[in-house]
Amino acid sequence: MSINEASSAMPAGATGRMSHIHHWRRMTQYATLALLVLIPVSGLFHINVADGAFVVLDKQIWFSDFFIVFGFWIMAASLLVMSYSLSGAVFCGWVCPQGSVSEWANALTRRLLGRNADMMDLSGETMQVAVQRDSWRNRILLVMSFVMAAMFYAVIPLLYFFPPEQLWQVVTMRSAHAGSVLWIYFVFVVILFLDIAVIRHMMCRYMCIYRMWQHSFKTKDTLHVAYDRSRSDHCATCHYCADACYLDIDPCKTEVFDSCINCGECIDACDELHAKSRKWNTPGLLSFAFGDETGERGRGNVGSFLSRVRAALPVAVLGGVMFAYGLSSYQPYHLSAFRAETRADGLLLDYQVNLANKLYHPVNFDIRIEGLPGDSWHLDANTLHFNSTGRQNVVLHISEDLPHGLYNVVVRAYSDEGWKGSFKIRHFAPGVKG
Repeated sequence: MSINEASSAMPAGATGRMSHIHHWRRMTQYATLALLVLIPVSGLFHINVADGAFVVLDKQIWFSDFFIVFGFWIMAASLLVMSYSLSGAVFCGWVCPQGSVSEWANALTRRLLGRNADMMDLSGETMQVAVQRDSWRNRILLVMSFVMAAMFYAVIPLLYFFPPEQLWQVVTMRSAHAGSVLWIYFVFVVILFLDIAVIRHMMCRYMCIYRMWQHSFKTKDTLHVAYDRSRSDHCATCHYCADACYLDIDPCKTEVFDSCINCGECIDACDELHAKSRKWNTPGLLSFAFGDETGERGRGNVGSFLSRVRAALPVAVLGGVMFAYGLSSYQPYHLSAFRAETRADGLLLDYQVNLANKLYHPVNFDIRIEGLPGDSWHLDANTLHFNSTGRQNVVLHISEDLPHGLYNVVVRAYSDEGWKGSFKIRHFAPGVKG
């Protein structure tokens, strides 16, 4: 059996393939989807809109936590640069949820309406539905599948802003904000439906800024699909690898800057076709490779990667050090004091003492004042109790009979967990008017 005979005997699009690259890629995509759900549900990370803070393991991370926030982003950006330089667009083909759901939508469309039934084509050609599958039943089933998928995926971004128990209250209409949250959910559903039903991989090819950024670090040394031209006679009129590519790329003619996402479907297709051929019982002509397969390998398989590592690695280490220092010096509570309103005669005698709890658990604080005579000041409350995160104010009143002078006042707070905080203020006392 020749390559062409083997190709004609196999189903178009290779929807039944389950060879090693395809299998591992599917497992990676499923794991990514599960991880996207588990991250907010487990409390590992979500965003508290009301408090304007990131929440990591029940700890609020403010933008004022400079070393944590900026250290993480510096480290992540540097590691991404190194990843792009080595593996290219593997993230798009193996991890990206947009690519995964687009691939699923393509496969379902072709299964219900035929292999040429693309929902949107920039060439202007209309959708070609297979005659034997051109029925309202298939069309309705396809649309309903897309609606259900959009409704499912729209829940995931909401989990990053609303805890699961709050979303359940919204669903059961027991929340005071149910109406507004449902409107947000409806907008997400509409956007995702349009993406699944119409846009799909056009997002990856023409609109994704992340994808364009990857191209800035891609060279001939970056991981890509290589074609063994020395055995090009095996191909003849075979287009099986191109049929397996859901981005409509010819894997035999890849370029440095193309839309290939290193999914490996074409490699699996060619390997399987050769395995079924009696004449060409050899490995396929396509494989993942570094460098230029023509023999001019430039700086070696990972030469380009190593050159970028020398520049990016110190920055990544710097970000890691900043991040580690931020975690070690993290303050779960925040104490500050500021001037209250002045009196009509211009005297400033009151201060607002503000305490913030950044942890999602109850805590008690004792507040003490140092630097002032004991009979010249009083607080509205000497203790504060928090049930969870939030801010509370207590007013410090200073007597107008305080002798003339400049006083260094220290506000101290002590939690029942052993935390101590202090804040210094300088108070000017005009003295008693004669």
